[in-house]
Amino acid sequence: MNITDNQFRKTLGLFPTGVTVVTTLNDQNEDVGITISSFTSLSLHPPQILFCLSKHSLAWPVFKTTKYFAVNILNVDQSHISDGFAKRAPILWSSIKTHRHVSSGCLLLTDALGHVICEKSSVFDGGDHDIIVGKVIDLTANPHTTPLIRQRGQYLTTMVEGELLQAMGKLK
Repeated sequence: MNITDNQFRKTLGLFPTGVTVVTTLNDQNEDVGITISSFTSLSLHPPQILFCLSKHSLAWPVFKTTKYFAVNILNVDQSHISDGFAKRAPILWSSIKTHRHVSSGCLLLTDALGHVICEKSSVFDGGDHDIIVGKVIDLTANPHTTPLIRQRGQYLTTMVEGELLQAMGKLK
């Protein structure tokens, strides 16, 4: 069976995912960030995570060579940040509340649900993406906030609960 790009996106888009912005510094010490939804925990012992990054991304060369990165887990009120980092346009960092992680130098989004700061340990080929593995060196969490979730190209958590259930076909 030939699988088209559209079939693949449409089917995998059914799976709801959290939304993150991954940040790092380039070799000129400038902040770089990109929206990533292909993020997951990998190992508890040692604590490791992974995310997948398109080889066609403008940020790809930076993440390929950087030593540290931070995964900012977005909250329900940060869809505009997700949208901003998903575009190929430059980010206006001064318009976003941030602070810097001291030991890695990575920029953290202040109001994020959580932060996972990593030292890159491996990069694996994943077709048109690279799989980037990081050893977790620090964490922060704000569990009193609702996560930003995407499904079918939409932000689900920006809907009220009844609308969310209706969109999922649970209510009539």
